[in-house]
Amino acid sequence: MVSYQSAKEEIKRAADIVELIGRFVQLKKAGKNYVGLCPFHAEKAPSFTVSPERQTFHCFGCKKGGDIFSFWMEYHSATFPEAMRDLAERYHVTISGGFSPSDEREKAAQREALFKINEKAVVYFQRALTHKTKGKPARGYFKKRLLSEEIISDFRLGYAPDEWDGLIGFFRRENVDLDNVARAGLIVQKKNGGYYDRFRGRIIFPIFDLRQQVVGFGGRVLDDSLPKYLNTPETPIFRKGEFLYGLHASHKAIREKGRAVIVEGYMDWLALRKHGFEEVVATLGTALTERHVRKLKGYADEAVIVFDSDEAGKTAALKSLPIFSNEGLSVRAVVLPDGQDPDSFVNDNGSARFLELLDQAPPMFDFFLEQKLVQRDSDVEGKVRLLKEVLPVLSELHYSTQRSLYVRRLSEWIGIKEDVLWSQLRSFQKKRSGSAIDTDVKGRLAASKVEKRFDDLHLLNLLIHYPNAASKLIDCEWRILLSDSAIMEIIDTFFQKYSQEGPFSPQDLLGSLESDVAREQYSEALVEDSHYSEQEVELAVAEIKGKAHQKMISASIKKARGDAEALNRILELKRLKDH
Repeated sequence: MVSYQSAKEEIKRAADIVELIGRFVQLKKAGKNYVGLCPFHAEKAPSFTVSPERQTFHCFGCKKGGDIFSFWMEYHSATFPEAMRDLAERYHVTISGGFSPSDEREKAAQREALFKINEKAVVYFQRALTHKTKGKPARGYFKKRLLSEEIISDFRLGYAPDEWDGLIGFFRRENVDLDNVARAGLIVQKKNGGYYDRFRGRIIFPIFDLRQQVVGFGGRVLDDSLPKYLNTPETPIFRKGEFLYGLHASHKAIREKGRAVIVEGYMDWLALRKHGFEEVVATLGTALTERHVRKLKGYADEAVIVFDSDEAGKTAALKSLPIFSNEGLSVRAVVLPDGQDPDSFVNDNGSARFLELLDQAPPMFDFFLEQKLVQRDSDVEGKVRLLKEVLPVLSELHYSTQRSLYVRRLSEWIGIKEDVLWSQLRSFQKKRSGSAIDTDVKGRLAASKVEKRFDDLHLLNLLIHYPNAASKLIDCEWRILLSDSAIMEIIDTFFQKYSQEGPFSPQDLLGSLESDVAREQYSEALVEDSHYSEQEVELAVAEIKGKAHQKMISASIKKARGDAEALNRILELKRLKDH
């Protein structure tokens, strides 16, 4: 076994950051690096860069960056100890010892306790399903829906008996603190003290993260009572807006086929899985979010949403359009015939017909207009109502080119001139009128800041690509050249590490930087190309040292004004240096 620090280094040696991140982000070769759409913020042009040489990543848009541990923690919302454990398992590295910072260790321990509680709860729900009498209603429902034992077992489906304290009794017998069970969202505290089971009389669907851990549960009633679906509330390990049901089992198929099929519920997902459709995910009874789409675009080139045929389904289709458009993932839509869900449709019409619907699905915007304008082509009031629905949605689009295309298409569909539509659209955008000015001003300020930081960036770039230059620059007055405090922190830390250890791999400095801003700046610098060729290094070192000396002389002259003797000494030193 190896220590935590040794294990970290061994994982870095064993891992290929391009291969690892490539499992979650679609990367393309660009020179010596790889680029893709950032999984952490919305963008249409790739600014997310992965350097195989440095084994680091950086996004030039949102500024997130670092090594494989940084990516794993950010993508999976994991703590550092969890990232260590996961990556150690992936690369077959055995760890001994522990991670020292107490707050990080405590946070990881709390999350681990919740995962263990959820795992125990899965066992309880599975046993209840197989119970001769208690599980009979749920088994009958699964039989009616033609779910096989294999599907039920693979996805660990269960049943919560219609009892107020069944799960509570189970955890008491397991000697588990009920306060922690409540934190996991499985039981609810009463106003007058005590607890009761959150899930009662419901089929249970465990929700898994991409690490195959149970983060929460969904429960479905067996009758017509409401709410039809009930989910685990927000907990330290579960946020509804981040998880899609079935992604843990579907992401490989989604990547292979380049398409993600999105359905509305757990049973829809299981039904399509049963019929051989593996590129499917389901929402958790909530609207799609940017985080959902952002994860999907790491695997898919397009999405197809299967909606209910009612008005609510059509409205949901339109509301999701800006999310997909702003995230840069194309989306098409399918509406099933009245009264049918994916399971019943495939049973009645066969898998081939459902696949045909998916392949022929129209773009989301066309689908919505077609649905809304059926038998309303000459209905002026209908067109007005349509505009009231569409224009606010178009105002949410971030990209003007896309907005222009939709306005043109809308004009063609409903026979209203584009300039009229633009006039109406602007009225929805008044609140955002100041943002363009802000952006322009910020852009100009950023440009001046880049010019101001010329010396900062060139010195940092030289040290990263030619670390041996540090021995020639470490004793010069380099600080006088810098204006950026974050880069000053980086270079100061660089020289400290160099003086203690000698030459080292530049990417190893990331873990030594204290401020978030410094880490962002450094991760960006690591993926940039060198500003110098090998033949130019000596000249660059001489120029930096000369520039530092000149600035020192200038600063000394300014300080010595009024002191003729001191000024003469400085000028004499300058003359000797110049000769």
